[in-house]
Amino acid sequence: MKYIIIKGSRSSGKAETINAVCKKLKPESIRRLYFHETGRTFMEPVPPSADISDGTYLVTVRKKNILMVSNCPTEQRKKISHIMDSVMGLNIKPHLAIIAMRGLEKLKNYSTAKELESYGKCIYETKIWRIPSNQFSLTDEWNKRVSYLTAITLHNI
Repeated sequence: MKYIIIKGSRSSGKAETINAVCKKLKPESIRRLYFHETGRTFMEPVPPSADISDGTYLVTVRKKNILMVSNCPTEQRKKISHIMDSVMGLNIKPHLAIIAMRGLEKLKNYSTAKELESYGKCIYETKIWRIPSNQFSLTDEWNKRVSYLTAITLHNI
């Protein structure tokens, strides 16, 4: 599996960026993943036109599965290895993953980038900052960010 890491501080726009990339990909299907305390993982279909908010989603584009973790593993209190193992436990092997993570993971025993190395190859890593505007989605910086991540994703599926 190939993966993209989007690093940033809290409220830097990681989830919003992943949501915008998802919309630009025009997915065939979107499924939200829920992780139960018992260890079971559930999927719930989401309309392709819907916004994906904070959470973990499995998106299908060009018949390829893309895992989108728009809510950092530290915020979900789930290690990325737990998320990956849960997805693979559903007999789904993502072709690509887009993972949001904090620039500094302060929770003990969390090392998202290091854990991901055992699941595949990082093809792109970026650090993003909050765009200081109420209409950030109309700025050139936003458009370049989303377009570049979308292009990388489409090139690698």
